[in-house]
Amino acid sequence: MLTTILNHNEAINNYILELNLPYSSALKNHMINLVSGITVTEGSKNLSSIYSKLTCNRHRSTGSRFLSSYSWNHEYVTDERIFHAISEISSTSKDDDVGFLIIDDTLSKKDISTKHIEGLDFHNSHADGNKPMWSHCLVTSHYTINDCSIPLNFKQYQRKKVFKNNPKKFKDKQHLAIELINEFIPATKTNYLLIDSWYTSAKILLHGLVNGCHSIGRIKSNRVIYPAGIKIGVDKFSKHIMPDETSIVTASNNKYYVYRYEGKLNDIENAVVLMSWSKQDLSDNPCFLISTDISLDNQTIISYYEKRWNIEVSYRYHKSSLGFDEFQVESSKSINRYWSMVFLTYTFLEIFRVKNSKTLKLKTLGDTISYFRNNYLVQIVSFAHACADNGIGLDSVISKLGLVA
Repeated sequence: MLTTILNHNEAINNYILELNLPYSSALKNHMINLVSGITVTEGSKNLSSIYSKLTCNRHRSTGSRFLSSYSWNHEYVTDERIFHAISEISSTSKDDDVGFLIIDDTLSKKDISTKHIEGLDFHNSHADGNKPMWSHCLVTSHYTINDCSIPLNFKQYQRKKVFKNNPKKFKDKQHLAIELINEFIPATKTNYLLIDSWYTSAKILLHGLVNGCHSIGRIKSNRVIYPAGIKIGVDKFSKHIMPDETSIVTASNNKYYVYRYEGKLNDIENAVVLMSWSKQDLSDNPCFLISTDISLDNQTIISYYEKRWNIEVSYRYHKSSLGFDEFQVESSKSINRYWSMVFLTYTFLEIFRVKNSKTLKLKTLGDTISYFRNNYLVQIVSFAHACADNGIGLDSVISKLGLVA
């Protein structure tokens, strides 16, 4: 049985209750403890350090049982979290606001010695020069609208060899991305799908259109276009562009020299392809962007695509501040449950930030995390002061807090 040494943060407690999960108070308290502990624990995280922030029962088995054997469904919790978040966003959004669904993938890296953790494999890491890294690979979705930027869902990608005994169960990253698009519930009428070059296949672009989203994304240099009916790769075509054929586009204080192609691609009947350079003489390597919405001007396409960076920022916070990679559980069930709690924590923090950004001056998720960590330190001081008032000795206070003198 957990013995609380610090009161649950009221905002976290209220958030979990607002999800209306059909679980016992004990299960909800575990979620509150995890969200609170993940938020206020600095440095390396494990279940023991997370739970010890709020309780004097510091044995990691308490958290391990919640993740491994207690009866609850992480996918259901995720669905309710997303529904609640979209409802919150919708209540403050206007009809003409534009939302952005972002799809990408990321690795949760582990030391090569961790052979006992289920689901690990060697996956190529773009951030490490396409070197294979011992890791889990997740395809994730993220939603950005106005000042709000929240993670939606994640799906673990496993290589085809894992399903050699049942190949029909294998799903490639494109398939997982399509599942995430299918799940998407928009908060406003106009939404764009933002993707990098790994996901701009015709299949995904068309699937986005079927689900009410035009797509904007990078394309690879070998994509085929048909200027004046002539078949040619975009990279080869871009080498024939002269500087005076480009227009200047400014986005996020950056200046680009852009050539616009509108027409047929090898696998798309009609779209816009922007070829952009950062140097006026076009001597650098161009970036190729596609937009299925041909009504957008060049500046809008580029500025919209830049919002894809939100998912990269979220990955950084997930890993550097919320312990996404630092789980010490072994089963796939426990790992997925842990990830769902990290996503829950991030979503709570972002909703709290948006609601209190002006009064508490919270500009970033990092500001919000710092706010809760400072609040935790205030609670520690108050707890120690109360112990002193009740004649509890220093050694006992240190022991209760799990500190080392």
